[in-house]
Amino acid sequence: MQNIRNWWINHSENEQRFMIALAVIAAAIFLWLGIWRPVENSLASGWERQGAALDRYASVRAKVAELRKRPAQRAQENRVPIDQLIGQSAAEAGFTLDRATQQGTGRMSVNIASARIGPLLQWIATLEQGGISVQTIAIIPGAAEGTVAMQAVFTEPQP
Repeated sequence: MQNIRNWWINHSENEQRFMIALAVIAAAIFLWLGIWRPVENSLASGWERQGAALDRYASVRAKVAELRKRPAQRAQENRVPIDQLIGQSAAEAGFTLDRATQQGTGRMSVNIASARIGPLLQWIATLEQGGISVQTIAIIPGAAEGTVAMQAVFTEPQP
């Protein structure tokens, strides 16, 4: 410590002021590049991700509202069992049913591990147009960006 003090004292007053100014400039540059810019970039990225999540949330809510407004219509003739109807329509829509369990007559539980929300809601709307009702549904964010997982119980109207 004494060596540093001796080194400092051996410099003229102008040199000491110059070194202090350089230290202040170096500290300012460090704070700006090392702290301020990374924090500012992280905040901007966070706000952008939040905006995208809010847009997806609004889209899902709008689709759900649209699905609730559509009347369930289905011709009683040519009735296809619910398990065949759901399995076939899921395959046509490009979904893999991870679990599909018949829960009595006219009721079926379905799990889909990964699907895009738009096509999934369109598939559910198609089922409802065919007379299949959604009794319960849980849609949560999926493992991959932009995907969801769904658990639902579908019922068909009783004759």
